[in-house]
Amino acid sequence: MVFRTCWYFFCKYFLSPFPDTLYHNIISFIMHLRFKSKFYWLNIKHPRTFSEKLQYLKSHPVSPDENILADKYDVRNFIKERIGDYYLIPLLKVYDDVDAIDWNLLPKSFVLKLTKGSGYNLICPDKERLDRNQVLRNLKKWMNVNPYYMSRELQYKGKPKIVCEKLLEYNITDYKFFCFSGEPLYVEVYMDRFGSHKKLFYDMQWKKMPFTTANDVCSLDVEKPEKFDEMFNVAKVLSSGLAFVRVDLYMSNSHVYFGEMTFHPAGGYTPITPREWDFKLGDLIKL
Repeated sequence: MVFRTCWYFFCKYFLSPFPDTLYHNIISFIMHLRFKSKFYWLNIKHPRTFSEKLQYLKSHPVSPDENILADKYDVRNFIKERIGDYYLIPLLKVYDDVDAIDWNLLPKSFVLKLTKGSGYNLICPDKERLDRNQVLRNLKKWMNVNPYYMSRELQYKGKPKIVCEKLLEYNITDYKFFCFSGEPLYVEVYMDRFGSHKKLFYDMQWKKMPFTTANDVCSLDVEKPEKFDEMFNVAKVLSSGLAFVRVDLYMSNSHVYFGEMTFHPAGGYTPITPREWDFKLGDLIKL
């Protein structure tokens, strides 16, 4: 929490005056330093790599609906229209401000999420063990953060809401489909997020890929999920008409659920290794 607050202060009050190219390169340099990866200057004016094209798309959004699709509450109507509410995680409550939360009306387990930005989530497996005062303090701080300043993603501007959803599983596996021009081509498998976090990339034939992000090399292999074909079809429908989007899905008790849509994973700053795959993935984004 302290680091995130300091990082927000740095981005908002120190980096804000900088033009986009310098701003994105400074943050990218810091991210590469963090993950002990060699930094390459981002050519955003004439982008070629995946990282460069994500930065370009921030200021040249392809879809006018990105602010809706990236909002964790507003996107629900889009999901209903495209694939049906069968795929939506049950919604328990929506709040415009923190003080509106009535803990007595919430079930034993739940998830609280801010509708804009990334990482503003509270996973609660047992509310009786929850430090409610600390949670309220955190939520109030989060509500005063404008995530735009930390990545210049236009879709994160505006005041967020707080959504309360059913908790599917505490440490659920996340399937993040990388979709290019409406075609899912790779899936990033997030495992054990709150334990020994691991992630791997597979193609649509479930062949393990030789690239990763943030130098997270994992030698493990995982089985293809039972509902993989259904997930593929869901990601394909949701990404139709978009140059690039990451569609996040879950599977719980053999049921596929929609998570979120992300247009610039990790803000587009996380190093992709080996370097050649930054170019290969970049070639797949048609500007």
